[in-house]
Amino acid sequence: MGKITIQRIAKELGFSRNTVSMALKGNDMVAPQTREMIVKYAQSLGYSRLGIPEGEPEENERDTVYRIMILRKADVAVYWDKVISGISEEASRHNCQTQVAVVTRQDEEALRLPLGLNEEIHAVFCVNLLDTEYLKQIRSKGIEVYLLDNYAQGEEPIGDIVKMESFHAVAQLTRHLIGQGMKRIGFLNENSSVYETMKDRFDGYLYAMQKAGLVIDPSIVIPDAQSDHFYEPDTFSAIVEGYQGLPQAVVCGNDSIAKVLTQALRTKGIRVPEDVAVTGFDNDEEGMLDPFFTTVNVDAKWLGRRMVQCFLWRMKYPGAPYEKIMVYGEIILRKSSGG
Repeated sequence: MGKITIQRIAKELGFSRNTVSMALKGNDMVAPQTREMIVKYAQSLGYSRLGIPEGEPEENERDTVYRIMILRKADVAVYWDKVISGISEEASRHNCQTQVAVVTRQDEEALRLPLGLNEEIHAVFCVNLLDTEYLKQIRSKGIEVYLLDNYAQGEEPIGDIVKMESFHAVAQLTRHLIGQGMKRIGFLNENSSVYETMKDRFDGYLYAMQKAGLVIDPSIVIPDAQSDHFYEPDTFSAIVEGYQGLPQAVVCGNDSIAKVLTQALRTKGIRVPEDVAVTGFDNDEEGMLDPFFTTVNVDAKWLGRRMVQCFLWRMKYPGAPYEKIMVYGEIILRKSSGG
């Protein structure tokens, strides 16, 4: 018959692992009828740890090997590699095994889960935010989901979130530009209305501008650049040509945007920072001999490590409400902002 585990009971009854764990420990957050059903089923299987309070270690907990599946999209961004490296390093310190699976757009649309995603997996870490229905499909298997972001439309979180603090960081960057006498400040990003972290960056910019009493010119504010080839030079050339009057500065959603914008400006003979100051986000300038962009330093490896720590805590307190953990970055002032 095999070992009787919470994961097995959850799968056979069609409940989440959290619900079964809370019910077996007598947590009142589970409806009485549901709790009674789970307890009776566990008793029928011979489950021996009924009523043990939350926070008490499971039998042979120190010998437990946790299995984590890391999901990422099919891109080659070094940033996500750093996050995965942080997850792997922290996991190896805590008796956790990790494996990485790539999820394509076709997989998301077909709700096709990766091979090996079964009851042996204790948690799924999404380093890229996947479609909501896809995430729900994973949760329906009784597997906990851990995220680095959330959708901006106010949807309820589907799991614990470890995210980069962006609102105050971008507000501080914008105030840095304003403090140098700049008033005509633009904003450039993609997906500010889709992802919570990107919305935070746009909101931080708006807040700083409004607090300073500055008028915002819509022609130089692009929070949701729409293009299937956003990072192509032609896209940014069109953005610069669309400015109705040159901005004194542009706050960019990340360093990659700042880099391609700077290239587009210079192609048209516009100097950075002498004519237009530019800021980024992430401190993602590996390979450059002379780091240039004023930015926010994001410790991507620490974000990954923090996800593992969040998972380990939840293994002890499965009935606790979902959490959103905010990780703060450091403002780095460089030549691109002229300060």
